[in-house]
Amino acid sequence: MALFTDGPVNRMIDLQKYENAILDVTATESIDLDGKIALAQSELATELTLFLLRRFPQRDFLTTIRRTIGVSDVAVTDQLRQWHAHKALALVYRDAYNNQLNDRYKGKWTQYEQLAKRSLQDYLQIGVGLVANPVPKADLPALNTLPGAASSGNFFVAVTWVNRLGQEGSPSDVAQTSTLDGQQLVVISQNPPASATAWNAYVGNGLDILSLQNASPIVTGANWTLAGGLTHGMPPGDGQRPTWFLADQRLVERG
Repeated sequence: MALFTDGPVNRMIDLQKYENAILDVTATESIDLDGKIALAQSELATELTLFLLRRFPQRDFLTTIRRTIGVSDVAVTDQLRQWHAHKALALVYRDAYNNQLNDRYKGKWTQYEQLAKRSLQDYLQIGVGLVANPVPKADLPALNTLPGAASSGNFFVAVTWVNRLGQEGSPSDVAQTSTLDGQQLVVISQNPPASATAWNAYVGNGLDILSLQNASPIVTGANWTLAGGLTHGMPPGDGQRPTWFLADQRLVERG
């Protein structure tokens, strides 16, 4: 699963599962839905940081670490997604109500505020998932070619970072390119995080058929070149699982 800091916890299409008409509302009321999604995530980050700081004595060295890393080790669970969705929809309907003073919007605003509070309580009771050695989502890879014995083709590529324990972060967004006869595809991973020691290349001839191409993780700083045809490896995963859960006053080990 993704880390909290990998990107939006929910996107427009996810909010439509809760409110079919949400795009009509934002269009009618000139509300920036992406902006509300980002604002909701920022507010969640503050509440999460405060919750995590309260778990330790104020002079404990862990509070200094927490202030430094923020929520970069928080894994996105289903309960966190629900909390974020409710919060984002509450912000949308709050703005819609303030634009028109329409009681229908006020009812929705109140409803989602209450749902957000309830989903927060459920989330904290189940526990905040934390990752011991977090690996952030990889940046979009750079694609290049070099002369070689290869046929032309269309390629879709995503990459992931791997830490020293062999744990894999969330895959990058997908890059696309075409090659000519006599050109070999070269994949370049960019901006490695401090926690990464290697990376994986997922390549396919279609957007939804990416598969792992390297037999073992590629050392950070090295490139990957397609020699011959594509292999049928594992598809990309969705990131790291929590190492433990922090719920109320108890640390609940995963397992």
